[in-house]
Amino acid sequence: MSGDFPPRVSVIMASWNRPQFLASAIDSVLAQTYQDFELIVADDGSAGPTHELLEAYARSPRVRVLWLTHCGVPAMVRNAALRAARGEYLAFVDSDDVWMPTKLERQLDALRGADGARWSYTGYTHIDAQGKTFEPVGVQPWRAHEGDILDAVACLRAHSALPTVMIERTLIDQAGMFDEHLALYEDHDLWLRLARLSPALVVALPLVGIRRHDAHYSGRDELATCESRALFLERAWCCKVSPAARAELRRTRALNAARLARLHAHAGERSTAWRSLRESAASGWRYPRWWADALRTLATAPPREHRVI
Repeated sequence: MSGDFPPRVSVIMASWNRPQFLASAIDSVLAQTYQDFELIVADDGSAGPTHELLEAYARSPRVRVLWLTHCGVPAMVRNAALRAARGEYLAFVDSDDVWMPTKLERQLDALRGADGARWSYTGYTHIDAQGKTFEPVGVQPWRAHEGDILDAVACLRAHSALPTVMIERTLIDQAGMFDEHLALYEDHDLWLRLARLSPALVVALPLVGIRRHDAHYSGRDELATCESRALFLERAWCCKVSPAARAELRRTRALNAARLARLHAHAGERSTAWRSLRESAASGWRYPRWWADALRTLATAPPREHRVI
């Protein structure tokens, strides 16, 4: 990559205090068979070993590190890297995941030959903390959704994991960046906007290893996850989806609202829990799962009126 010309691909990585996985993630990008790229690591105020590790990698001509003040919002961190990106295409990798060596090459070749598709995702496998492949219990097998995938994205059926995605920069310019008001589901929210503008292309090969471990960001707060999911589903509801997807969304929104009510009640927020139940009752009464969470909400004693954060 010459310093006089922008790279073809900008690879975006958000980082915060994961030294045990970070080197593997960065090395998997640097080992790509396609080499016309820059890796932008946006670091969210890491200290100690992570900071030292990134200082070492920053000496590479392919790696740029953005030293940010800690905010704890992945969307904000990734957006900082997006604003610094110079590539015609944008790809993403998390600081605990790994790419297969031909990931960029295969995906870029597919997009170059695509008819109208301006973004793409690949297959993936699950790996554990030691990097060994495994099949997690309760997780649906990967399935390709290609072309017009708005229904699949809206209903959370599209298996477009963030580290598998590549997007034309001009499409991001149209759709906008990650929503910094979302603590979670910010990637699904972006895919929703992309799917409204362009068909998606799938490279149906397991070109990414998605690491599952105890310190994973998205598993930390069930209530925050449910709240972000609710906001995403409201936005999906406003999209022009098929009648079948509309019915699926109606059920998913109602069940998520009942779960949210149960979690609010458990946190002592009874008025918020009651409001969630009331607003979802018109759709939710049809579903046994809605009633199960509604009854658990009603049976929860209020330990306090406001949740302490």
